[in-house]
Amino acid sequence: MKKLLMLCLSVVFFAACSSSEDKLFRKAQILTDKGQLEKAIQTYSTIIKKNPQHYASYVSRGLLYEQLKVKDAEQAKKNKKLAEKDYEKAISLEYRRPELFNNLAALYIDQGRYSEAVLQLNQALLLRPNYLMALLNRAVAYSQQGRLSKALVDFSEVQSLDDKFALLYLNRGLAFFAAGYYASAAEDYSILMELEPNNPRAYLERGRAFVKMGHFQNAMDDFQKAIALREDYAMPYYYAAELLFSKGDTEQGVAYAERAKMYAPNYAPIYDMLGDMLALESPVEATQHYLAARRLDPANARRYQGKIRMMTTENGRKHVVANRFLNVGK
Repeated sequence: MKKLLMLCLSVVFFAACSSSEDKLFRKAQILTDKGQLEKAIQTYSTIIKKNPQHYASYVSRGLLYEQLKVKDAEQAKKNKKLAEKDYEKAISLEYRRPELFNNLAALYIDQGRYSEAVLQLNQALLLRPNYLMALLNRAVAYSQQGRLSKALVDFSEVQSLDDKFALLYLNRGLAFFAAGYYASAAEDYSILMELEPNNPRAYLERGRAFVKMGHFQNAMDDFQKAIALREDYAMPYYYAAELLFSKGDTEQGVAYAERAKMYAPNYAPIYDMLGDMLALESPVEATQHYLAARRLDPANARRYQGKIRMMTTENGRKHVVANRFLNVGK
């Protein structure tokens, strides 16, 4: 299953410009605020063409390359490469600014390049030892590497600098969850709820922790709260569907899974789960869902193909269902 990514922030900041560059830079910011990202990118490119030393335009353009909506994974990969080049160019022009190293590190984290991210964040923290976002991002990178003890040191440092920083509790909770410390994760999510009571992600994540702790009703309550806060949020439907089906509520489980699919039609694990749910009742329909998952997630095509083969025998179908739903909460 695709992991829920931790949040990492990049920071936009500004530089002094000539009069004409200043006008263009502000125009690019206005376009960005309006959601016209491609036009904003073109404007930053115009500034760079006039002044190749304008580091702020490189970093701002890099941020926009990361935010552009894309049609496929290949385009996303290309955009991230363009962002990386812009961040590297900005660093070559202004190597004393820790924000630039943080931005590049955040991109590396998003790509799973955690060792490279740590190196960039070390540089940012040499320049500014109490740089909150760099400490948080380094903690994220460490936790993704499985280096929980180092991550906790950085998380604690972030807490000492700002104990009301909501992203701290989300990210530390995710790190605890990944390490199997579900009660500690739930505690951090509860703090996050106090800071941001209308944040559906907090309820989603605490619900996931409750499932692992065997507190199934508490988990369902949290998933329902997340849905109440944001009706089109696919993930609480997804986890609620899995929990409901595992507890024998087949009809509701499938209904929730269908709602998740409606709100996240390109999320392959939903189709995979629906295939598992329908394996006994309708192996043909289950196969169609596995085919959809394979199309959306070609990296795991062999796994989906294996499930398709299992649909041809009764024992195979039983194995698929038992393997998925008897392990919920474990």
